[in-house]
Parts: sequence; C-alpha cells; structure tokens
Amino acid sequence: MQQLTNIKEIETAVNQYGEIVIIKNNKNNVIVMTMEEYKNKNMKEDIIKKLKESEEEIENGEGMESDVVFKELRQKYGY
Repeated sequence: MQQLTNIKEIETAVNQYGEIVIIKNNKNNVIVMTMEEYKNKNMKEDIIKKLKESEEEIENGEGMESDVVFKELRQKYGY
C-alpha cells in the first residue's frame, strides 16, 4: 500500500502494479493497494469474522459434534 497525491502517481501505480483498488478506511484515509493485497486483506478479514462467529456458536452451545458432521459429509459426498 502506498500514499498517492496526484493523478500522475496513480497512473504510475497502475503501470507498475496493474489493477489497483482505491478505498477509504475508517480513519477517513484514502488507501491505494494492488488487487492481490485487497483480496488478501478481505480474505483475512473474512476468516477472522468466521472464526469469531464459530467461537460464539460454541459458547452458546450451537455447535455440532465433529463425528456427526463428518458422518453427514460422508453420506452427502460419499467420502
């Protein structure tokens, strides 16, 4: 990620990195990153969100026993 201040710098970044993404963060800063960085960032955020949801489900007794889950998966997919 880098800070760009004018259109020429954005053009240079596109030429250097290919596709780029321009976003605004929660501190109201404009962020420029490559598509690869953006996808990785989103993937990490998604994994963290899913892990937190899973932990909450376990704490609330909403989870399933692994042997039950694997049995259902084997039946469904024949593994």
